[in-house]
Amino acid sequence: MKLIFYILAFAAGIALSMEGAIAGTLGETIGELESSYFIFLTGTILLGLTTLFFGKGKLSETVRVPKWNLLGGVLGIIYLTLLVISVPFVGVGVSMVSVIIGQMVMSVVIEHYGWLGSATIKVGKERVAAIALMAVALFFIF
Repeated sequence: MKLIFYILAFAAGIALSMEGAIAGTLGETIGELESSYFIFLTGTILLGLTTLFFGKGKLSETVRVPKWNLLGGVLGIIYLTLLVISVPFVGVGVSMVSVIIGQMVMSVVIEHYGWLGSATIKVGKERVAAIALMAVALFFIF
C-alpha cells in the first residue's frame, strides 16, 4: 500500500522539475517576480475552486493554529522565486539536484531534533552518506 505514496511523491518530483523549467522560461519573458506571481495566482484560483467544491476541512480553523504553521506559503514563494532565478543560469538539472540536497539536509536536521511536529529520527551514517552521494551527483550533473 505504501507503493502508491512513493509513486505520488515521484510524480510530485516530476511536476516540480517541469514547474522549474516552465517558471524559469516564463521569468525570462515576463520577469522573475511576475512569473512567481502569475504561477501562485493561477494556483490560488484553481485550488480555491477545488477547495470550494471538494474541500472537506475547516479553513476557518486557520486562525487557531500556531502562527509558524502558516509559513508554508511564504516558503513556497521563496522556493519558486529562487528557482525562477536559478534555472536560466544553471539549468533545470543542477537546480533540481540542488533543491533535493537542500531538502535532504533540512529534513535530516528537522527529524534529528524533532522540529516542527516531526517524529525524532537521529542522524545516522546512512543519511550522511545519502547526502554526500547527492553532492557527488550534483558534481557530475554540473
